[in-house]
Amino acid sequence: MASPAPPVVAVAWPRSDYIAALEQAGAVVREITPQRDPAPGALAACDGLLLTGGVDVDPAAYGDATRHPTVETDPERDAYELALARDAIARDFPILAICRGVQILNVAAGGTLIQDIPSASGTTLAHWILEPRNAVAHDVHVVSGTRLSSLLQSQLNADDRVAVNSRHHQAVKATAPGFVISATAPDGIVEAIEQPGARFCIGVQWHPENFWRTGQFSPLFEGFVRAVGAKRAGRTV
Repeated sequence: MASPAPPVVAVAWPRSDYIAALEQAGAVVREITPQRDPAPGALAACDGLLLTGGVDVDPAAYGDATRHPTVETDPERDAYELALARDAIARDFPILAICRGVQILNVAAGGTLIQDIPSASGTTLAHWILEPRNAVAHDVHVVSGTRLSSLLQSQLNADDRVAVNSRHHQAVKATAPGFVISATAPDGIVEAIEQPGARFCIGVQWHPENFWRTGQFSPLFEGFVRAVGAKRAGRTV
């Protein structure tokens, strides 16, 4: 009997670490673009969606009439990824969202964002360390009982904390309806959200893909790819 085909994950604007982390977990990556793969049909040949990091989400997408001067946007990317996320949510398509991705996920589902963390919160916690890409910025507290907690159980210390990297100045403000917060930074900034009851729908604010060589966050990618594979096979997880 032939082995089943590996699950296919759609990724727009990928970088090498995203691809490496997904392939290490057993997925085939299919790069999609708005020109070649217009939404919503872009996901037709895929089994899961990874939303990647990048520039800021336009505040107009979540109803803010003003824009902080630090905000940098890409209208084409916003339109494409919001359409992808909404289609995936509607069809209970497995989703893993990273950095900008968690912001897109939250906005697509009806939530809002903090446009600029330093000016909005006054926090002194470092949420932006550019190099090296896997430099630890701070701990996050992972909420017990969440799917994220179950996936990262082997990585958490006795206080349900794990050290993460960080490269963002925006974050989730009001969590989208139907989603819960699954991790926070010491200053209260939301670091992860998820949709309970979904096949797989988790967004994290840090960059777990940068640790693919050490495997620190491999359980997150492995859990995602398992859900993608189950979707391909018509099973639930």
